[in-house]
Amino acid sequence: MSLSSNQLLQKIVRKEISFTRMITFFIFTIIGFYILILANVLYFDFAKNFTKDSSIWKSNYIVLNKKISTLGTLTGSKPTFDSDEIEYLKTQTFVEEIGTFKSSLFPVKLQVGGVAGIRGFSTDLFFESVPEQFIDVDNEQWKWNEGDEFIPIIIPKSYLNLYNFGFASSQGLPQVSESLFTKIPFQLVIGKGENQKVYQARIVDFTTKINTILVPENYLDWANKNFAPNQLSEPSRVIVQTSNDGEENYSAFFEEQNYDINKDELKNNELTSYLKLAFSLVLLIGGIIVFAAIWLMIINFQLLIEKNKHKIKDLSLIGFSKNQLSKPYLKMMTFFIFLGFIFSLPLVYYTVNYIKSKIGNFIVIENSSFIEVIIGSIVVLLIIIIVNSTILNRTINRIISQ
Repeated sequence: MSLSSNQLLQKIVRKEISFTRMITFFIFTIIGFYILILANVLYFDFAKNFTKDSSIWKSNYIVLNKKISTLGTLTGSKPTFDSDEIEYLKTQTFVEEIGTFKSSLFPVKLQVGGVAGIRGFSTDLFFESVPEQFIDVDNEQWKWNEGDEFIPIIIPKSYLNLYNFGFASSQGLPQVSESLFTKIPFQLVIGKGENQKVYQARIVDFTTKINTILVPENYLDWANKNFAPNQLSEPSRVIVQTSNDGEENYSAFFEEQNYDINKDELKNNELTSYLKLAFSLVLLIGGIIVFAAIWLMIINFQLLIEKNKHKIKDLSLIGFSKNQLSKPYLKMMTFFIFLGFIFSLPLVYYTVNYIKSKIGNFIVIENSSFIEVIIGSIVVLLIIIIVNSTILNRTINRIISQ
């Protein structure tokens, strides 16, 4: 057919199209693509930070101990965990792993000489240990072998903050950085009487998860055996690694079992649950909006074709093919879909940069997946266009065959 014939077809289609409807579909298409592409870019950019082994998305560690009652204090009973209670905890669906705290059963005295402007002092101390997989530090010095004269120690970072912003300020002492604090040597006097030994020690790292003074578990086992050979004790605290799906009501279970817990320790699980739900909802809503906008556009063009079915049938009788008759409709639909997609891209780009500027201090994004998501979206668009083409061709073919 001649060029004028194709122009005639386009004029017929444009004449029957509602400009208001097309603008409405166009706006919804932009919104849908914006939400869908934004959610995908954020998901893939932050996905590596949300893996099971990452610091954000990793399973949560919760420290449990039994509540101390007045009756227990008067009777002298100790709120410890027996083996049956630990086995029962292991059967809970939200528990991935459980470990027990071991405590030092012997006297410990810490002695520090004057260094870096800090006066020398000595104080009584205690040690605890937990299985190594529950410790959130990675330090090559965190090890001890029998015969070693050096004991590595890990303390909570809050202890250093208490010294710097509480004790040091009130006593006129200098504040100490983490790096300097780990270089201060001190002595540990372990045991009493004839069964006493002096060790060199140093703080090798800090923890933000476990609020106690930690030494390697194998050292504490050896020390309890050698410095307190006739003493046995059940664990008074346990550490639980919970699943990160956020589907269990841990707090209610712990309250029912009369366990005492720091409620802040559950925040990571709640954050995990909310983030997963937020991403899922954003992806779902974006997909629904895009699907609804495109589907309404398809329906609109189908209704338009039905409205013009007599003209289409007459045009087919004078020599227009099925593909020629569907081409103007498909061309206009493809134009609006791609235009909505293109308009959404700068909105997504600036939104992603804004979000990263706000949380960049907490999460480091090495490589953005923006380009990959755009390429994937273009592939999806091509699939949509092929589906639309098939639907329109079938509709026109049905009209011509009537």
